[in-house]
Amino acid sequence: MTTLPLFSYRGRPLTTLLLFSAALFSASFAADTPPRVDSSEWLKEVAAALPEEPRGWGARATDRDLWTRAAATVPAAELIAAALEAAKTPTPALPDELYLRYSRDGNRVEYQRANLVRMGRVNLFAWAEGVEHRGRFLPALAREIEAMLEERTWVLPAHDPNLNNFEGRWTEVDLMVAMKGWSLATVAYWHAEALPPALLEKLRAELERRVIRPFLSVARGGPGSDGMWWLRGDNNWNSVCHAGVVGTALAIVRSRQERAEVVRHAAVNLEYFLRGFTPDGYCSEGIGYWNYGFGHFTMVSETLADATGGRVRPLAGDHALRVAGYPAGFQILSGVYPAFADMDVKDRPSSWFGALAVRQVFPKPLGMKVWNLTVNDLRSLQTYEAAMKVFMPLATAGLPPAPAPRIQASHHWFADAQVYTGRASPTFGAAIKGGHNAEQHNHNDLGSYVVAAGDRAVLVDPGLEVYTARTFGPDRYVSKVLSSYGHAVPVVAGQLQQPGREFAAKVVSTAFSEKEDTVVLDLSKAYAVPTLKSLIRSFTLRRQPKAEIVVTDTVEFFEPAAFETALITFEKWRERKPGQLTVGEGASALKVEVKVEGGSWKLRPELLQEDLPAGRIPTRLGLTMDTTLRSATIAVRISPN
Repeated sequence: MTTLPLFSYRGRPLTTLLLFSAALFSASFAADTPPRVDSSEWLKEVAAALPEEPRGWGARATDRDLWTRAAATVPAAELIAAALEAAKTPTPALPDELYLRYSRDGNRVEYQRANLVRMGRVNLFAWAEGVEHRGRFLPALAREIEAMLEERTWVLPAHDPNLNNFEGRWTEVDLMVAMKGWSLATVAYWHAEALPPALLEKLRAELERRVIRPFLSVARGGPGSDGMWWLRGDNNWNSVCHAGVVGTALAIVRSRQERAEVVRHAAVNLEYFLRGFTPDGYCSEGIGYWNYGFGHFTMVSETLADATGGRVRPLAGDHALRVAGYPAGFQILSGVYPAFADMDVKDRPSSWFGALAVRQVFPKPLGMKVWNLTVNDLRSLQTYEAAMKVFMPLATAGLPPAPAPRIQASHHWFADAQVYTGRASPTFGAAIKGGHNAEQHNHNDLGSYVVAAGDRAVLVDPGLEVYTARTFGPDRYVSKVLSSYGHAVPVVAGQLQQPGREFAAKVVSTAFSEKEDTVVLDLSKAYAVPTLKSLIRSFTLRRQPKAEIVVTDTVEFFEPAAFETALITFEKWRERKPGQLTVGEGASALKVEVKVEGGSWKLRPELLQEDLPAGRIPTRLGLTMDTTLRSATIAVRISPN
C-alpha cells in the first residue's frame, strides 16, 4: 500500500532527548517520505480508498454494542442527569446585538461565551441520546440544531470586523465555522436515523453552504476573501480550519469524488501549517496554541489515515515528531512552563495529542488509553474531539498504548528558536528566549526569562491578556504585558523593544555541561536606539557547587543614556535590604540579589494594570539606574530562599 503523501522535513535528526521508550526509540521516525505522485493518480486512489458512504467518528446510535461499551467509559448517569436538567431550559438567545458588540466596542468575550453555551447544550443532548437511546433527548437536540442553523453566520464577531459574513456579503470558514461544522456533522452521523428527516437535510445543506462550498471555491482557485487566508497559513488557523472542513466532508458529503477532492486540497495545504514551527519543533504560539493547533493537526491526520486506509497521513515526518515533542522540551519543572507569547500561565499540554502523534508514526500499531472524560469534558470539548477520546480506545483495545514524548536531560535547547529550558535541581529551574519580534502571537520579549521554584513559576513572563480588538490591532503593543515593558528585559534610553523580524536576538555562545549551562544573547538589535553600542545578556544556570541562576546585562552607549531592567512576578515580594529581595513564599520562595557596576540604582515596583485571565495583576520590579551612563553591568543572582 502506498502512503500518500507524507511530508518530509530534511532538517536536523530527531533529537535523542525525546524518548518514547526503548522499543519506540529503536524505530526510525525520520525516514524520508516517498515522492508525491501525480495528482490525478493520487485523487483516483484516495477516492477508491474512501468509504462508499460518509462516515464520522464514533458510531451510529443504532450500534448499541459499541455505544454500550462507550457508555461504560464515561459517567453515564451523571451525563443523563445533566442533560435532563439542561432540557428544562430554553435555547439561550444569541441576539444580533451581542454579535455587534465587537464591531462597536471591541468586546469579543460576551458573544463567544453565549455561543459556547449553545454548543455545550448540543453536546450534552447528543451524548445523552447516544448513551441512552430512548428518544428522550431528541426534541431538545433538534431545537438546539435548528437554532444554530438559524444563526446569520457561524463566523465569530472578532473574525468579521466589517460584518461581511454577518450581513451576507461573504460566506467564509473561520475557526468557529470549522469546529461547529465538524461537531454538527458528527452529531448528524450519530443520529441520522433518529433526527427528523427535514432537519437532517437542512443541516446537511447548511454544512455544505457554510463549510464545504467556501473551501472548495477558494481551493479550486476561485475568488477568495479576506477570511480565507488560512488555506496556506502557517499557524493554528490552518490546522483547525482544515480539520473542520475535512471532518465535515468525510461525515456528510455523499459524493466520494468530492470528499476525495477536499482531502486532496487539505493534504497539500496542511504542509504549510508545519512551516510555522522552527526546524527544532518549537511552537512560538505557546502551549495553549500547541494544544489547539497541533492538537487539531494530529486529529485531522488520524482522521485522514482512518478514512483512507493509511494512504493519507500528514503527520508522518521527522519534523512533525519534533513538534510533538515540543512540550516535553519546553517544560521547566514538572508541570511548569514559561508563558512566552500569547500563552496563559495556567496552560498545560495535552499528553493525549502527543500520544496520538506517536501512534501515527510508529511502525507497529499502537492504541490510545481511555481518557476518562468528565461530564464537563463531554459538554465543553468539541464533539469530534470527545468522540475520538471515547471511541479510539475501544477501537484500539489490546494494543500497546502510545506514550507521549518526554525529556530526561537536565536541559533542552531549541537552537533554531533560541529558547532554553533547564533544571538546576528537581525543584529549581529556568527558561530564557531569544528569537525575533515577529513570531506567531508575538510579544516583544527578546531576552525574557522565567525562574521556577517548588511547584510554580515565580519570576515570570506574564503571558497573554484577555483578547479585545486592541489585542490584534495596531495598538497591540500599547499593552504593558505584550510590549517589552511587561517582561524581564531592559528599557534602553527610555525605549522599549520594537516589533518586526529585524528586531532579533543573536546567540553569541552556548555552553551546556553537568555543572552549569550558559546562554549568551546579543540584544542590541532589539531596540531602535542609535546611541546603543552593545547590549549583552548572559544567562547561567548553575547546578554545582550550589543551585543558582545568574542573569547579567552589560550595556555600552556611544553617549550617556538611561538604562533599566526588570523582574516580573505574580507572587508576594519584599525587600530584605538594599540589593536583596525575597520573591514568593514557602517552598517557592526565591532569594534575589542585585549588584550593579557603573552607577547607582533604585528599585521601582509597579503593578501592571492590564486585563489578564482570572484578573491576575503582575508586579514589575524595575531595576533603574539613577542617572544616564555610558556603560554599566547589572547582575541578578537568583537562588532558592
